[in-house]
Amino acid sequence: MQQNNQDAVLLDLLKDGSAQAFTTVYHKYHHMLMIMASDMLKDVDKAEDLLQEFFMDFWHKKLFLKIDINYQNRDKASIMKNYLYASIRNRCLNKITREKKFISDIPDEPFLPSDPLESKEIYTQVNSALKKKVPPKSSAAFRLRHYEQKSHKEIAAEMNTSIQTVKNQIGTAVKILRGYFSPAHL
Repeated sequence: MQQNNQDAVLLDLLKDGSAQAFTTVYHKYHHMLMIMASDMLKDVDKAEDLLQEFFMDFWHKKLFLKIDINYQNRDKASIMKNYLYASIRNRCLNKITREKKFISDIPDEPFLPSDPLESKEIYTQVNSALKKKVPPKSSAAFRLRHYEQKSHKEIAAEMNTSIQTVKNQIGTAVKILRGYFSPAHL
């Protein structure tokens, strides 16, 4: 019963503009939300940034006004917790989706730096990743496509396989390399 009253009172105080109520909500739920966000994002710093942004919006944009403590006669203790949990979960999912879209926007064509030393370093790093991380057939198909500039049809003939298999193998190599060279990995 204490929990029911506390969140209901906190919500009323928030709606009245109480900064102390906001601070109480922050301290009460931050740890639980941080665990969930860290688990979803696999990065403590990103999770902390996301939480800070959310709590700033929660207070400044008055997101707490969206919480209806009487919604369908639900348990008053869990309505705020559920709202906060759902909000952070949705923000994490949005962030994950944006990051996946960003990685998928990286072109499949080779990047050609203007500095020859930079080009050699990138070539060395990609070669190392191809040897260590990418399956042999995918690595071979990637090399033929991007280093020797062969068409899918030429690669399929040389590897004695279908064009679709070549495309799949190159796609596998690109996906692994993107993951290997993503900012989170570096």
